[in-house]
Amino acid sequence: MFKRLFGIVIILWLGAVTAFAGDPYTVSGVHVDATAKNAIEAQTLAITDGQTRAANMVINRMSLASQRTQKGFLGVDRQDGAKMIRALEISNEKRSANRYLGDITVAFNPNAISQYMRAKGLTLISTQSRNRLVIPILQGASLWDGNEWVGAWQDGQFSNALTPLQALTPRAGLGGLITDISGDNISLQNLRAIGAMFGVQQILLATASAGLDGYSVILKDIALDSGRVRTFGSVRGVGASEAAQAVLQTIEEDWKASSVSSVTAKSVVMDVSILYRSQFEWQQLQDIINGSAQIRSAQLIALSKRGALMSLTYGGDIERLRNELSFKGVKIERDEKLGMVLYRTGAF
Repeated sequence: MFKRLFGIVIILWLGAVTAFAGDPYTVSGVHVDATAKNAIEAQTLAITDGQTRAANMVINRMSLASQRTQKGFLGVDRQDGAKMIRALEISNEKRSANRYLGDITVAFNPNAISQYMRAKGLTLISTQSRNRLVIPILQGASLWDGNEWVGAWQDGQFSNALTPLQALTPRAGLGGLITDISGDNISLQNLRAIGAMFGVQQILLATASAGLDGYSVILKDIALDSGRVRTFGSVRGVGASEAAQAVLQTIEEDWKASSVSSVTAKSVVMDVSILYRSQFEWQQLQDIINGSAQIRSAQLIALSKRGALMSLTYGGDIERLRNELSFKGVKIERDEKLGMVLYRTGAF
């Protein structure tokens, strides 16, 4: 099948939000509001409450809900939350004689988070999946009419999640790719063109229906490079923002469940031939290997213009590894001459 390839305490960092983008140890958009005897006391109360809520959000993000319940975890208290912070930024400040409002972004120290979770008996899951583009479809409405469902995704803070999400935004050329104004019935070919426009290989179709009891959302997750489609059960929220958060939680919990099996399983080491057609493709494959939730370590053994030999240590379940890589547009299989090979889907 393949030809022979080898010849051989709080710190205030003003303006730091951009540096935090995509960092799972950062929590953004935490609204704070407190009233007290004076403005200084109100600010202290508001920030203290906000940073404690942010600490709980980052711990929830990086642990399994089932494990928190099993361990009887009751949440991060004020003192522990403050100890784990490495930077904090405040925006949209408003104050009066006795009230303080604002939004805070809190960056946490990875080592402190790791130590805290170890002490609580919680497994740390910090590996992020690749970015997803969310197409928020509201039944009976246009993608471009400014409805609340679209707004919830455009206003939300999703880039720091373990499963980073970005919302579809109007761009030149989209009209020719999304001919149905509701966003339904988009072909895979057009979805791939949309993905190329936004620089992603994963698209999440979030189709919502709004009723008196809130929003109900059906999810379809599509890997553009492999064409693999996966559906999730319906999620609900009393409002558009709550429903968007429920979508994120569903995707994150699924990702974490896959990741934690790798963390707790017995390690297996195997040599794999990595096949590629260009230096750029080799760099892409390295990023995928290094970002895999199943692969614990990777060691380069040999390198040529068209391939590399690596020793991979993974969590022991080859099917989980194969499924994860498949979603990222990569195949791993056994070849009669080369043994285990890993390559871009459709490349060879």
